[in-house]
Amino acid sequence: MKILVIGGMHGNEPLGIELVERLTKKPIQGVEAVIANPRAREANQRFTSSDLNRSFPGNGESYEGRRAKKLLKLCQGFDIVLDFHNTHCPNNDCVFIGEQAQQLLINTAGFINLKRVIVADYDCINKYASNCLSVEISLNSSRNNIDEWIRIINSLTNSEELPQCNDIEKYRFVYRMTREDESLLGLKTVSLRAFTPIDKKISSAMGVQSPAYPIFIDDAYTPYNYGGLLNKI
Repeated sequence: MKILVIGGMHGNEPLGIELVERLTKKPIQGVEAVIANPRAREANQRFTSSDLNRSFPGNGESYEGRRAKKLLKLCQGFDIVLDFHNTHCPNNDCVFIGEQAQQLLINTAGFINLKRVIVADYDCINKYASNCLSVEISLNSSRNNIDEWIRIINSLTNSEELPQCNDIEKYRFVYRMTREDESLLGLKTVSLRAFTPIDKKISSAMGVQSPAYPIFIDDAYTPYNYGGLLNKI
């Protein structure tokens, strides 16, 4: 199986960057690795002019737009694309896929034991690359481990067919909580916890169907947002 490993979609999230660096020094047959946003990586910041993972399918108007277009073209040559991210928030380990994701990605989520699968239909890499599985790992998680991911990637390359996975928890990303929401609804006082339903009155106030499940709550990587909300599928 041919695999592309992407790190540095956001230039200050370490797991993917360190994985790409390891794979560059010690290549695995059948695996290519790329830093998605070299300028942001060099500056150790999330992006330069615009968030790369909000710049798909890409255009020529900005550095991130040009990188998005190149990345999508690169993705076409692989069976699976693994795009690694981090969050400061605890208990947020999960994966993202697009609406048109191949069944192979669901099976991959099972294989890597990240069975919380979130469908994203905003302009991210998953929406446009149906073979891309974005891996979100909390910085304090035991899964934030380079050696473990190298072992997993090795196993994937040696697997001709992955077992069918039928026991995932599937969600859809439906709402981005703003700092205005935080202030108006007093969100910091209600102890939101990842993947735990919020009070119906609160979700209704944001126009979100209940039950709604929060993720990325007050993440230091995205101080301009308060978090996201999901609905189960």
